[in-house]
Amino acid sequence: MEKFSSFITEQKEESYRLIVFNNSNEDVRDVGKRERPDFKLYTDSAKKVGIEIFNVEYTGLFVSESNGKLFLNSFEFDDDGVVIMPTESGGAKYQKPIEINPDNTLIFARGLGTFGYTTNRRWVDIIRGLEDKGFKTIPSIKTWDMCSSKYYCDQLFKQNNLRSPITVPITYSDDSERAVKEGGLKFPLILKSSSGSQTGVGVIIMESMKSLHPTVQMLSFLKPYVDLLVQEYIKIDYDIRVLVVNGEVLASMRRNVMDDDIRSNASLGAKTESIELTDLEKETAIKVAELVDGDLVGVDLLPAKDREKEQPYILEVNATPGLGGIEEVTKDKSVTQEILKIYMNRENWK
Repeated sequence: MEKFSSFITEQKEESYRLIVFNNSNEDVRDVGKRERPDFKLYTDSAKKVGIEIFNVEYTGLFVSESNGKLFLNSFEFDDDGVVIMPTESGGAKYQKPIEINPDNTLIFARGLGTFGYTTNRRWVDIIRGLEDKGFKTIPSIKTWDMCSSKYYCDQLFKQNNLRSPITVPITYSDDSERAVKEGGLKFPLILKSSSGSQTGVGVIIMESMKSLHPTVQMLSFLKPYVDLLVQEYIKIDYDIRVLVVNGEVLASMRRNVMDDDIRSNASLGAKTESIELTDLEKETAIKVAELVDGDLVGVDLLPAKDREKEQPYILEVNATPGLGGIEEVTKDKSVTQEILKIYMNRENWK
């Protein structure tokens, strides 16, 4: 596993108020799990490092102002980190309004999801409005927007001489054959959503045009404005998740592809273990984070055959990476606590 770098400088460390935005929508939870692991991770870690933490839910959330002060108003949560939604009999249960100030409040905008799937415009506008008032948000709306499009990121990587699998957009329901030919792709290949997915959902291996074409037609019928891609299938035994914070590699892990599957998501049950990165892998991950202006991102890499000499392939970059899997392979120190400590230095808010 990549050794922790020393992020805390001689600058004065100050505690702060951390607001973690959540989306309790069923579609963005880890498959088959009611509890939200990162909710507990952040809550417990904040307490251990002496940071005041508040969790808020996008649904029902609004910003209010009183006597020149700003407040967030959010539904309450249960002990599993799931929002308590209003009922016809009980109505909405709101937390006490949370005072926020850009000088001492850091926003972790988790759970934004993807337009048309798991988010709506109002949620994005809340975060953008807070940025306009001077709040530091992680990720920024700019970073979130860039990372939400796999096709945009693929173009960005290639323009900057980084390796990524051949990727071609499908532009309408009967466009499969054209897309495959344009990319010079061979079967099997990957069909995926360009607009992001949760826990690996939305990634399918296609064995032939006979299966690809009707699948695209069906998805286009069910979701008329769905953004689909076909992508080169590179057979691997594992991929690498690299956590980059403020331009430095904080931690990394190997994620083994599951039996009878092509995915390696820890949240789906894939086995994870520590891994030592090569210099090329570190440089690539840091460059990717820089390109998307990411303060805290998870970069997913496919290792090259010669990891020491060949640049890895970039699968994607996640603007709100889950921390549960990488915590499990980090035995000497808590990744989440380390992240929270980094932002005790106000220089890292810039």
